[in-house]
Amino acid sequence: MAQLDITYPVNRMVIQRDNNNQATVQIAGSYAQVLDTIQARVIARATGQGTSTNWANLQVNPTNGQFNGTMTVRGGWYKILVQGKRNGRVVATDSVDRFGVGEVFGIVGHSNAQGSGCYVDGVDKCPTMEGATDDRVTVVALNMDSPEFAQYDNTADTRYLPGLAFSQLLTFSGISPFARVAWFWGRMGDVLVQRINVPVLIYNAGFGGTNMEQNYKAAYDIPFDHGFVKYSIRMPYVNLRNLMNLYVPSTGIRAILLNHGENDRGNPTDQILMHHYGVIDKSRQEFNKPDLAWIVAFSSFVGAPFDNVRSAQYQVINRANYRTFQGPDLDVVTSKEERPDGIHYSPSGQRRVGELWANAITDNILQTAQFYPAQQQPLASVACANGNQLLLTQPDNYEYTWTTGATSQTLATGAGTYSARLRNAQKQVYFPPAVTIPNTVRPAAPTITANGAFEICRSTGVTLTSNYAGPNLWSTGATSSTITATTPGSYTLQAKNAVYGCLSDAVTKTITMAGADLSLSLRVSRRTPVVGDTVTFTMTVRNESGCDAGSTTMQNRLPSNLTFVSSADGLTVANGIVQGTISSVPAGGSVSRRYVARLTAAGTFLNAAELSAQTNQDPDSQPNSGTGDGEDDEAGIDLRTKATGSTSGTGSASSTAVYASPNPNQKPLPDVQSNQPKPDSAKADLSLSLQVSSRYVKVGQPVTFTLTVYNRGGQAATNITVRNDLPASMQFDSSSTGMTATGRAVSGTIAQLGVGQSATLIFRAKATSTTGSFQNVAEITTATPADSDSTPNNTIASDTSKGEDDEARVDLRVSN
Repeated sequence: MAQLDITYPVNRMVIQRDNNNQATVQIAGSYAQVLDTIQARVIARATGQGTSTNWANLQVNPTNGQFNGTMTVRGGWYKILVQGKRNGRVVATDSVDRFGVGEVFGIVGHSNAQGSGCYVDGVDKCPTMEGATDDRVTVVALNMDSPEFAQYDNTADTRYLPGLAFSQLLTFSGISPFARVAWFWGRMGDVLVQRINVPVLIYNAGFGGTNMEQNYKAAYDIPFDHGFVKYSIRMPYVNLRNLMNLYVPSTGIRAILLNHGENDRGNPTDQILMHHYGVIDKSRQEFNKPDLAWIVAFSSFVGAPFDNVRSAQYQVINRANYRTFQGPDLDVVTSKEERPDGIHYSPSGQRRVGELWANAITDNILQTAQFYPAQQQPLASVACANGNQLLLTQPDNYEYTWTTGATSQTLATGAGTYSARLRNAQKQVYFPPAVTIPNTVRPAAPTITANGAFEICRSTGVTLTSNYAGPNLWSTGATSSTITATTPGSYTLQAKNAVYGCLSDAVTKTITMAGADLSLSLRVSRRTPVVGDTVTFTMTVRNESGCDAGSTTMQNRLPSNLTFVSSADGLTVANGIVQGTISSVPAGGSVSRRYVARLTAAGTFLNAAELSAQTNQDPDSQPNSGTGDGEDDEAGIDLRTKATGSTSGTGSASSTAVYASPNPNQKPLPDVQSNQPKPDSAKADLSLSLQVSSRYVKVGQPVTFTLTVYNRGGQAATNITVRNDLPASMQFDSSSTGMTATGRAVSGTIAQLGVGQSATLIFRAKATSTTGSFQNVAEITTATPADSDSTPNNTIASDTSKGEDDEARVDLRVSN
């Protein structure tokens, strides 16, 4: 069940719901085994905290190791379950423990938004209150003491901010992109979540010591001086820019919570108003969210409220059709216990402010403020790379930052989980679902076995089988585990990963055409016809081997004055050559073809035919080599005309002419010269012959070997030993002449052999389970006196044929 991995959404992620209390949720991930269907469902983590769903198809027939789909989920706090099915059975599962559909807010403000201590008589009276107690209050945690945040503080580059790493809002968890502590936002979250009964996700872009004027100038690139705020990197507005670009594309958003004012008290109302409008308008235009809601708090208290600030805030809130909403009135928090330094909040003050904020985000605001949903994240493409790796490629037209540190569009990777951030030209960041790669994506090279030898014998061919259980890729284009080879040649196989399509190293087997011993015979219906008569010639091809023979062509060159008339068997004639092709000749069988010819002159006719083409190699003849070399793939017959009216068949026509079949393709016959020395009358001259009862045997079938020793020398021979090394396919059975076996070596002795005499040794062997073509070798290994033309025991020992007459060999074929 471990071959399925949900990589999106990530744990504790919350996405923005719509005004009908639901959202379209993208669910994606990786799988490493073949699946027919990916199904998903959500289950509310607690009774009343969401609407559980039934299983629904997320994707049917996913490909290439990634799945991706969407489902509609109502507001709530859930566990996501995903299962993969194969042939109707669940074979893989995974889950995301916590996921929410709820409300998403960004925060803009100064120290009373970011969180700040306050020291009275050297004692911090404003430590942060504890974080949220409700599991559903969520943030992207931030460690402001980390080296990464130090880089962010100097550059404002979002690559140094955490990605989609969500957690519960704890006291010191931090809140990305710029808050260290929970402050009062944990309390706000608790109260709000418990009232609206859906999760809340909070981003905090507050920056202590700033005001709306500095936000405005940073937004519009207007230089300003500040003791610790870096205009050069567009602080403090860049924090809002970054949370909108880094996180909001993935989670969506409901509104910006504005908690500014105290630090604006030095500016007149019209300037404060201009700064508010400028920042709000800039955010809507820059992030292409023209209806982005802003919830604005009344906040101006520094020892007392400031009317110039409150007036500007009032006008912003109440501007017609401006899509701004009234937040809490924080100027009611005035006591020394709640504001020890007259500005910042003590824990009790934080508790009260958090509750004021939660109550100010009314159901009416949540039902009327324009929401912006989470965007669908793009997918990386997956392809096979070299070795046991995959090539991950992100979509075009982005900047890329992989978790490995690479910045290229593509990444060649082995086992592990890989993700990247994608940033477009508008600086928006996307988080494609991570890709999980299993340990093995490239199969090991398969092996090929055959149902017998790797040669085509029967007309059905040879069956080749891969040992790989998954998809296979043969050079024929077949993808099954078994194919039938019907033609000789090289067959290549690669194992194919069923999910990613990665191919193994190729293995090749060469299939040869098994030999077939074909012979040809030629018959004629009458040997002594009358001139003008017709006769029927029959050409018969016989297969004397244990293998079917493939396509075979027979050819008969007609002698002069023998004219082709017709053929009932499909033979044709062209330029005096009768020809026909037989598609196959079964093992041990024969096929005949007939034609009718007319004799147009008196005389003797010598008609000859041969096999001119043969698919299988013939062990004792060569096709199209002529009709005069004595091979068994040629045949001839003679007939002569008789005198008209003769009934005895012995009469003859008046002509003594002889008409013979042309033989233009006859290959020259080699001169045979003896390589044997002349016999020596003072020595023995031993030779050996070997015969086998059958050259084609089946497994388990016994076969008899007969070894005959001849002495053609001038002296008698004594102490003669003959040794026969059986091939791997044979096992010694018995001997009627006293031969014995040691392993595969079968030996026998002849005490004395006189001049001109011969002696025979006989033994039986059985064919074992090994199939194929083999060679059985025998040799005279000892004899006295010396032999005039051979040396005993010099062939088997060195496994090299010497061509001497004291050795013999025979070919065998063993089949099932």
